[in-house]
This record gives sequence, C-alpha cells and structure tokens, in this order.
Amino acid sequence: MAEFLAEGLNGANIESIARKACVGKSTIYRKYLSKQGLLLAVAQRRMKELEERWQEFPFDIKDPENTLYRIALMSYREWSGKSLPIYRIIYTEAERMPEIARAVDAMSKQSAIRPVLDYFQQLQEHKVIAVRNVAEAASLFLVVSAGAMRSFLIPIELDEEARSQLARDAVQFFLYGYAKRNKKS
Repeated sequence: MAEFLAEGLNGANIESIARKACVGKSTIYRKYLSKQGLLLAVAQRRMKELEERWQEFPFDIKDPENTLYRIALMSYREWSGKSLPIYRIIYTEAERMPEIARAVDAMSKQSAIRPVLDYFQQLQEHKVIAVRNVAEAASLFLVVSAGAMRSFLIPIELDEEARSQLARDAVQFFLYGYAKRNKKS
C-alpha cells in the first residue's frame, strides 16, 4: 500500500514492493498476476478492515438520528484515514481500468459497508426513510458524511468541532431529503 500511495499505480514498482516485503518478484506475480491485481488485493484488505469495524458498530433502529450521527463520524474517520488514498488511486485509474473500479464498488457493497446497508434497509422497513434504492442512499450518506468530493479532491483535516458539524449536517441533509413524511395536497 505504501508504494502505491507514494508512487501511484503507474509509478509503483513490483521489484521495490517485493524487496520491502522480503519476497521475490516472482512470488508477487504468482499470487497477483499484475500490479492491478496487487492493488485490488490492497483494496480488498481495506474492505475487510472496514467490514470488521462496521460489524462492531452499535446500530440502533430506535434512535436513527443519533445512530446516523455516529455513522457519519465513523465514516469521516475511516474515509479520511486509510480509505481515501486507496480510492484516489482507484478512481484516478477508473477510466483506463474500469474493471478495478467496478470490482472495488462491488466489494464495498458486498462487504465493507454491508452492515451499514443492512441498517439502512431496516430504516426503510421501519418507514423512517422512503428511498427507491437503499444501497445508493446509504452510499450517498457515507460520501456526504465523509466530506463529499471536497475531501476526495483536497486532503483536509477537520478538527473535532468541524467533524461534528459535518456529521450533523449530513444527518439533517439525509433525514430531510429521505425521511418518510406524510404528503398533504
């Protein structure tokens, strides 16, 4: 991961990676076939870490506003930490290698954020929200609470107060936009 983060996909050198891992270059190629395969494995490892973090998270269907607030805070912390640099590389290369971007998107929904998607499905079933696509709504919420495109384009560090405000704003944006409301003519 360090090599990819420092050099990008094109600049990353398998020989350098092998040397740092104390293995032969052929060992890496036998296991991953290419730099793209190795990058995908790095992303997959991060997805597994995220899944484990979310599985430990105390989702509370009885207190959706507070739970969404805590989800937003964790989303920012996890996104701005290890995930954002990996996603930057993958999305930068998405046009040249769309299969990697699609694979990471699928892995994300199948494992990394699966517990969050399940919680959003519960919100839908309990009529707290009314959305057409629960997975897209959950993904949008996570992106907004992580700072949206601003944090993707420009590395930013928010202090605790700013992170808290971002989380509150994301919750209000989401609940206002997707909350189940009685529509009056």
